[in-house]
Amino acid sequence: MNFADTNWLSAIYLPANDSDEESKSRRATVNRFMRTHGGRLLISPIVLLEARNVFSRVTGESRPEEWALLESDFDGRLYIDPMNWRELHRECEDIFSRYSHKTTIGTLDAAIVASAKLAGARTFLSFDKTAKAMAVAEGLEIFPELDRDSKRILNQLCA
Repeated sequence: MNFADTNWLSAIYLPANDSDEESKSRRATVNRFMRTHGGRLLISPIVLLEARNVFSRVTGESRPEEWALLESDFDGRLYIDPMNWRELHRECEDIFSRYSHKTTIGTLDAAIVASAKLAGARTFLSFDKTAKAMAVAEGLEIFPELDRDSKRILNQLCA
């Protein structure tokens, strides 16, 4: 199943900024992928927590319409994994022991990748360079593919 990171959800639900080429590119990438692959997206409570914060920050609203739209897709377009927090803690500990001494990884990025693994995800959908590199190191497929910076991070993780 395809697991969506927070930035993937943002590209689906938040309007693209016409003056921001990266924002428009992400929206186009997500739309192409979803047209081709469709189906439900797997997300975790960790992703939901981060997305809730991001949606309000980006829109400047306490209860953005975009958040309500995302919530209306629960049990339809979006499947929320019933995450086991104890297992997530253990998986994060394992990730930290494998990688934290090699390069800087974010705690939330590690928790999101760990939650994807624990949910049984096959493909990790993200635009975050470090999270994607970590997902590959942890045996997940990723989309979009790694760029040069992500490959450098992956090399550090696997060294």
